[in-house]
Amino acid sequence: MKIGDLELRPATLDDAGFAADLYTALRPDDPDDAALVRHWWKVEATDNVIERWIASRDGQPVGEVFHRHAPWDKMPTRYGRVSGDLLPRWRTPERLDALLGHAEARSRADGTKTFTTWAWEDDRVLLDVLAARGFTEERRERFWECDLVANRTKLEAMAEESRARMRAEGIRILTLADDTDPEKYRKLWRMSDEAEQDIPTTVPHIGTPWDVFEEWMRSPGLREDRQWIARDGDDIVGVSQLSYPPTRGAVETDWTGTARKVRGRGVARALKCETVMQAIALGVDRVRTDNDGENAPILHLNASMGYTRRKDQIQLMKPA
Repeated sequence: MKIGDLELRPATLDDAGFAADLYTALRPDDPDDAALVRHWWKVEATDNVIERWIASRDGQPVGEVFHRHAPWDKMPTRYGRVSGDLLPRWRTPERLDALLGHAEARSRADGTKTFTTWAWEDDRVLLDVLAARGFTEERRERFWECDLVANRTKLEAMAEESRARMRAEGIRILTLADDTDPEKYRKLWRMSDEAEQDIPTTVPHIGTPWDVFEEWMRSPGLREDRQWIARDGDDIVGVSQLSYPPTRGAVETDWTGTARKVRGRGVARALKCETVMQAIALGVDRVRTDNDGENAPILHLNASMGYTRRKDQIQLMKPA
């Protein structure tokens, strides 16, 4: 298939390494790990309709383009994500426009009613292309970084305060590795699904099927002894875990969530403190995280821990 001066072919899992290199070349300060990209491609394909292509010139890969959406019986509002990008040498407005046009056409033909996409706030080239195509800003994802060396004393004090509060609240904080409950993953799945429903969003949360959650937890960046959970009696009521890239990239929050019944009791703070204290002990000097721009409680928590803002990512939308 030819789009402008680019040849497109269907992508396979073996192309994940190229995709990691592509996005690393575009944002060298935020490198992608090939194993994590491959894993995410597997996870998103478990319960989504997705088409992905590799763009080539003279037989060499130079870009990626895809569209995906949840099954329409789970997403009656029919939001579909479209995206495409190219290595810096080949990244022109004309080629970006051609890739996005291809993704939109395929997504529209598949029944999408509203297109959604993402761009970094400092990516003027892509933002201009999206604006010309009729996309407008919908919401923002805030990205953060915490210098664990500069903030170590503060974080140690916060961790001690949180441990004392959890003891007073009767809530146990431990790693998944230390939890002997054979149903721990099922309980974590149900709690995580409840927590996800309360994250501000425009595209509705549709719930994570068990097989998707199970696949997610097999990420090469996750380990049971680095995944922290909170127990209230027999219930798992919170989780926070950092993803440690196998080969390159920043250590960053993979997921933090709490059950509704313990909100306001300092559980998320206690869990996040344990993750960063463990990272410090492992010799990590900084960690990153991101959150929806309207998620006030977690944004406040990040600031209190010493996280500082990085560039935002903007979600843009337009009718199909």
